[in-house]
Amino acid sequence: MAWLPSGAAAGPALRGARASPALSSGVAAAVMLYKRALPPSSPLHSARPSATAQRFFCQLLERGASTAYLGRWAHSATCSVSVDDRPQAELTDGSNGDLVQKREMVGAFQRIPMVMPATDILMSAQRKSRNVPPTKGIQNIAKRERNKGAKQLDALMKELSVPLRTYTENFPRRRDLHPYERSLIELTFGEGYYEKVLGRVDALRKKITSVGKQHASVCAKSLTKREAEERLTEGRKELEEVFQRGQNAIEDLINVAKALRSMPVVDPHIPTLCLVGSPNVGKSSLVRILSTGKPEVCSYPFTTRGILMGHIVSNHERFQVTDTPGLLTRHDDDRNNIERLTLAVLAYMPIAVLYVHDLSEDCGTKVADQYITYKHIKERFGDRLWIDVVSKCDLLDRATPSRFDDAADDGIDDELRRYREFGPEDAIRVSVQTQIGTQELKQRVHHLLTSQMARIKAAGSDDEEVVGEVR
Repeated sequence: MAWLPSGAAAGPALRGARASPALSSGVAAAVMLYKRALPPSSPLHSARPSATAQRFFCQLLERGASTAYLGRWAHSATCSVSVDDRPQAELTDGSNGDLVQKREMVGAFQRIPMVMPATDILMSAQRKSRNVPPTKGIQNIAKRERNKGAKQLDALMKELSVPLRTYTENFPRRRDLHPYERSLIELTFGEGYYEKVLGRVDALRKKITSVGKQHASVCAKSLTKREAEERLTEGRKELEEVFQRGQNAIEDLINVAKALRSMPVVDPHIPTLCLVGSPNVGKSSLVRILSTGKPEVCSYPFTTRGILMGHIVSNHERFQVTDTPGLLTRHDDDRNNIERLTLAVLAYMPIAVLYVHDLSEDCGTKVADQYITYKHIKERFGDRLWIDVVSKCDLLDRATPSRFDDAADDGIDDELRRYREFGPEDAIRVSVQTQIGTQELKQRVHHLLTSQMARIKAAGSDDEEVVGEVR
């Protein structure tokens, strides 16, 4: 068993390496951490790392790698599975070697690197590469010129490719994201578009690296000063043309980065109230009176086309409020991406629900359709803490809701009639215009979010107990 991580070659620097006692103890510690992650019956307990692997580990320790990091490498190498490839991978705590469970956290979109415009990358690379001097001490003019040309082409290649490598390595991989953020990427850009853009950027980097190395090698073989200058000019021109042909990938990545950074961050450890309902029932107006959020309020459906965030501060406690796009009465498979954003929040985030009903039909959706949608969402996400609100109650006295079809009179006629007259059981009647019921709503919301906080803390305690059992 080689115990050498995939992609790690035992090159000349490793063949002659000798480990100090301190480094050897570090390797031993890494091996110990790895074995503590194995079941007692595993045959790998008796395995020993090869000499090549030990030298590789020693080199990593000299560069500042922790023993916990090496333990993870050993684990992935022997199991033929990369730690980063496992969505619920176990990580090793470097302080005491105990195992802790990796938690998927939100907020990855706010940590993505800034992407420079393609023209800025090119201009910076051109300026820096032209200032690269030849190696000192070369007396022969031809040798000095070809040395200078090769170094400048190599510098241009690196100045163009290194930023692209930084982007592809630091933009999050979908499998490492929280399920909520994975769904946001898919619903915002479409299936596979995010990976396609990163793939195009990486392909551009590989092409630049290949062309740059080729021309630097040719320039280094020049026999005269003039030939070196010509090959330098030719190589610089082709590198710049390759970069310019692929700069659309960089522009697309800039647009992706802007869209990702503008997406709201919902902290799963802070109680969150999610407003749900049909289009134009008054969700955004309620967000305005409940929180710091200022969503657009208009008299037409689908005013809200994304997830909008606000915050509530009550009794020195901070809560989150999300305004979601309206849901139409149709099967989940037929919903558009705007509606699916709402379902993603309900499915993946630990939220409390404030479901909004408009019995006046001022929203443009019939009461019967609102009832069908409500029953479907309630059945699917009924385990959430829940408040029902009948909005626009000031319009109910003069409104004349449409009558249900005669075919609907059988079976569920009474339930539909009760819903049309009163809304769901225990629903709060609210009018933003006249302020009817707003104080009661705020009190109920505070009580609901306080209960949600208790749930979050209880879930955190359960996670700690599970980790304790693993230890």
